[in-house]
Amino acid sequence: MTLRIFNSLTLSKEIFKPEGRPVKIFLCGPTIYDYCHLGHARTFAAFDAITRYLQYCGYSTKVVMNVTDLHRDISKNAEKAGQNSKDYADFYFQRFLDDLKTLGIDTVGTFTRASDNIPDMMAWIGRLLEQRAAYVTEEGVYLDTRSVKGYGKLSHQSRSQLALRRLNLSPLKKHQEDFPVWCTVKGERDALDSPWGRGRPGEHIEDAAASTKHLGLSYDINGGGDELIFPHHEATNAQIEAVTKKPACKYWLHTGLLYVGGRKMSKSRRNFIAINETLKRCDPRALRLYFSLTHYRKPLHFKQSRLETASRLFTRLSKRLDELKKAVKHCDEQRSARFLETLTSRFKLDFVKAMDNDFDTETATRHIIDFAESLMRTYDLEKCQRRALSNALRALQDACAVLGIL
Repeated sequence: MTLRIFNSLTLSKEIFKPEGRPVKIFLCGPTIYDYCHLGHARTFAAFDAITRYLQYCGYSTKVVMNVTDLHRDISKNAEKAGQNSKDYADFYFQRFLDDLKTLGIDTVGTFTRASDNIPDMMAWIGRLLEQRAAYVTEEGVYLDTRSVKGYGKLSHQSRSQLALRRLNLSPLKKHQEDFPVWCTVKGERDALDSPWGRGRPGEHIEDAAASTKHLGLSYDINGGGDELIFPHHEATNAQIEAVTKKPACKYWLHTGLLYVGGRKMSKSRRNFIAINETLKRCDPRALRLYFSLTHYRKPLHFKQSRLETASRLFTRLSKRLDELKKAVKHCDEQRSARFLETLTSRFKLDFVKAMDNDFDTETATRHIIDFAESLMRTYDLEKCQRRALSNALRALQDACAVLGIL
């Protein structure tokens, strides 16, 4: 079987052919000015399952996540709370790590924070200026998007469409689609010194600096939520391509948005449900099962009733696993194993076929549940051959582990 993944750059499923070993993956983490919400959980659980499946297939992986801890909202909220920005960001960064740990999301090898990479960002801006891909104004430094061949290709927009987006309007820009890589600011207590005046990094430069610092000038997968395609990922790719003359990465993967009450869940809209609040009432593995029941690229409309249904499904699956573990201890090694071995082989093939189809956890989860139920319905478990039942249990556990629901 062959793994095919949907690439947002080409809008097609492509055979997965990594550049080398390990598979290099870069993830956009949160801006840590508040608790993380279920939309974050959905995205990071999806990429955890994707990474686990790559490992299941025998790949080694190197996963880097950038966390934004330099942002005007952090500075503003910290000032309101009577704290310095570093302590404020440190608190929410630790809460974010706590959420990931509780959810069993453990495939990220390196967490890098914007504040750790300030010299790297400045060096990257310097390279853009050397390449004449950026220019200095009184407002800071802008990337000249006309210097990047094919700018707009990731978000599939023409130059005229990009010009109509009207982001960061300024009379000092050469072109209205240009975006800042360094912003000159006045009066902000957390402003930084730079060769281009006191200010702060642009919103997109940190991922260009962090990804190239930890993964090199080219890597395999860049992942994040669907809302990041434009302008963030388009800008990230443009900054790297302006210097290297080739795309930042091979495959761009994006999760569908999470909606609540018909609107996108968002901290800025104050309509979010914090991860830690949800996990006070729900087993984290049940939440991950809930996410797995919808393909990662599809939008997900959060409903408490559906989460409760997933929780009951998880409880039933856990019970089945416990019953299988007990049965293995009492099996007769002399019994025939042919039918059980056939059923297990079919399950493993079905699971791999689903996951090879752009990490289709929606179908893979159904196979897991059906296989567990089939084992319970079909057999007097204590009359199965021990080795065959043990192999069936291991296949089921391995599949559950990929989805983080073990």
